[in-house]
Amino acid sequence: MAVSNDSENSFNGHPRLCESHICQQNGNITFNETFDNFSRFLPFSCSSTKESEIFFTSFTFHFCVYFMYSVIFVIALFGNGLVCYVISNSPQMKTVTNFFIANLAIGDIMMTIFCVPFSFVSMLVLRYWPFGGVMCKVVNFSQAVSVLVSAYTLLAISVDRYIVITQPLKPRLGKTAAKLVISGVWIGAMITATPIFVVSRLQRPSLWHEVCELDICSEIWLDHKQSERYTCALLTLQFLLPLTALVCTYTRIAYVVWGVRPPGEAEVNRDSRIQHSKRKMIKMMVTVVTVFTICWLPLNVFLMLWSAHENDDEWTAWQGMPYVWFASHWLAMSHCCYNPVIYCYMNSRYRRGFQQALRTLFCRYKKSVGCPNHRSSVCEAVPMSELNANGRLYRQGTCVCRQRNIGSGKTTTSIKHTISLNPNVTTRNASLTAHSRLFN
Repeated sequence: MAVSNDSENSFNGHPRLCESHICQQNGNITFNETFDNFSRFLPFSCSSTKESEIFFTSFTFHFCVYFMYSVIFVIALFGNGLVCYVISNSPQMKTVTNFFIANLAIGDIMMTIFCVPFSFVSMLVLRYWPFGGVMCKVVNFSQAVSVLVSAYTLLAISVDRYIVITQPLKPRLGKTAAKLVISGVWIGAMITATPIFVVSRLQRPSLWHEVCELDICSEIWLDHKQSERYTCALLTLQFLLPLTALVCTYTRIAYVVWGVRPPGEAEVNRDSRIQHSKRKMIKMMVTVVTVFTICWLPLNVFLMLWSAHENDDEWTAWQGMPYVWFASHWLAMSHCCYNPVIYCYMNSRYRRGFQQALRTLFCRYKKSVGCPNHRSSVCEAVPMSELNANGRLYRQGTCVCRQRNIGSGKTTTSIKHTISLNPNVTTRNASLTAHSRLFN
């Protein structure tokens, strides 16, 4: 049975499934109380019978919520974790730009951990806050920090690329300076999010919450004007400033790259490759701006409108409000899934790193569960240099391809090439074939 009060359908005060002993014993009692703007006797219950509320707590809606947020959670953790793994395990990937991309991946992982599970459980599944007062402050603060870190890192990446491409003769940002910029990104994000930590607390905004003994985690400001000003500042720093920087810097980069002609005489193959690279770069930059705008614009517009109409009972009582929040929040959270694709998969080095990492994980899995009977070819690293009999250092190939004959229990190892740095050393092992026993 539902609370016969439209105001209780507001975004912060949706009827929750009652779990308290008081509610279960007093589900049909009446209260001579004013319920928000209503002053009359109300049949009171913690359950819902309104059609919209029944759907909101239905199996269909819960299945959609679990599925869509689970997809974000898995893809974001796996994709961004793979980015961090590739950068940390490859010395040649430790560049300034990749430091920023790794920081972006860390921010997206943090966003995935603190934003996805806590938000959809408290707002869409349970529809109250079950994690306590300390976690209310920590989670709200961490959510804001992670979102700001991602936005500020996107800003840093765009500025770094702008300087490198438009001013090629200017010294590039060093690794130490890049680490300082990343530290500044985190410090700036934490300073910006500090007010959220201060004002976040548990509250029971209505008689329904008091009787059902259910809390919600929200920001409690002393002055509504302060809340509006902070919301506007947060919107500017988290969305408008990065979006403006992305549009301006990437537009200028596209103009410079597209307008520069390669030096020297015309060459069909060379010019074709350059045009292909230009189109690829322009496509990537347009994708960055478009995805950022599409993902974050709906949620920021929703938060602005909610802040402006928070005291409007007609606005907050609209039954479609939870669904609008769900759609806009899911779209914003999905942005952390796209960054590994945009910034990494479009790069050939990252593609090779991803493939090698996945191959390594796959081989480890096969080794742990046992390999099936089939032939496979894998490449693994060997020493890049060795000492010959004369004590001279020479370079050896880095790829060993092994043809596995699982049925016979042996592995055929073929060294593809050996490059000698010593002219006195001959490369006699160009087609060396060795047999070794396969270890399970």
